[in-house]
Amino acid sequence: MDDQGNPLNNPDGSLDIYIQKCRPIGHDSNWLPAPDGDFNLVLRMYQPSAKVIKGTYEVPGVRRVSNNPYGY
Repeated sequence: MDDQGNPLNNPDGSLDIYIQKCRPIGHDSNWLPAPDGDFNLVLRMYQPSAKVIKGTYEVPGVRRVSNNPYGY
């Protein structure tokens, strides 16, 4: 997170968020702690744009990048 508590973007402008139980080594700035085992991921949208309301917004994909609990 930056000085204001905002997540840090990658140099290309994209954003990686690490959702996992253990703090990822070297990537803790964008870490969201998750429970041990399976969990459900929910996306809440406050004041959604017209694309969201019309149903044309595409939610960015989520993918598993490692089976290692430490994220490396």
